[in-house]
Amino acid sequence: MTEQPVVRLRGVSKLYGATRALDDVSLDIAPGTIVGVLGPNGSGKTTLLGHLPGLILPTSGTVETFGVPAARLGDAELARIGYVSQEPRLPEWLTVGETIEFVRAGRDSWDGALAGRLLADFELDPARSVGALSPGLRQRLAILVAVAPRPDLLVLDEPAASLDPVARHDFLRLLMELIQDQGRTILISSHVLSDVEKVVDTVLVINRGQVHCHQPLDDLRETYHRVDVMAVGADLPDPLPLPGLLTVSGDRRRAMAVCGHVPRQQVEAAARVLGFEAKVRGLEFEEIYRLIATSDGRKV
Repeated sequence: MTEQPVVRLRGVSKLYGATRALDDVSLDIAPGTIVGVLGPNGSGKTTLLGHLPGLILPTSGTVETFGVPAARLGDAELARIGYVSQEPRLPEWLTVGETIEFVRAGRDSWDGALAGRLLADFELDPARSVGALSPGLRQRLAILVAVAPRPDLLVLDEPAASLDPVARHDFLRLLMELIQDQGRTILISSHVLSDVEKVVDTVLVINRGQVHCHQPLDDLRETYHRVDVMAVGADLPDPLPLPGLLTVSGDRRRAMAVCGHVPRQQVEAAARVLGFEAKVRGLEFEEIYRLIATSDGRKV
């Protein structure tokens, strides 16, 4: 029996005036997946993530979280969701300690030991007013109150944007710890691809409001390749008849090609049949992302 997705979007579009922030997005997020939500500024990442806890409602289409329409999420569903925005809005008139207590009171799953540890690790003063916190400290507090209840769904929109390098390292360590809890679903957006690559198992690339890629990270690594080719005897054909050819540079004797959406073995077999020397290796994740994000919108 197939598990119900934690998140399901069908034909979701979101318009702000004449601007289409999301354009006919359909996808399922399975339980226990760690999804990196990637794309350039203004691509629709924040709008997409805001739909999951019902903070943003679609202009058209449907969004379900835990099988419940986002517009009708009740206390039971919301208690299972942790959400951190890039610019957290916290009650500035409360102290750090009062903010923690306020959230704790509404979460039966609150992990007091985890909250206490993060309070110390993040160097947060319980007596300090939220309004007096720097952007980085405010971000740390938002992360603390989002993860301490150990939610089933954790939505993180650029959570490390305001953190210094040391705090970002601590956050990644925390995220790795949370990932060990089987069944927890996490969506995280970030422009720091090296951070994303360390923690996610699935990649979701969105650009101009459309999904360009929603695929396991391992599958992407296995189907994008750099191919260094060298002519043996006759010049290289133009264009190179390699499967999944995306880009090519060089001359008729030596060239560097990039192939995508095909297994490595298929590329190697094609090179052997064509009779030229070829060295096939995988692409770095950043190179793969750049190819997808700048594509013509063909979903992979």
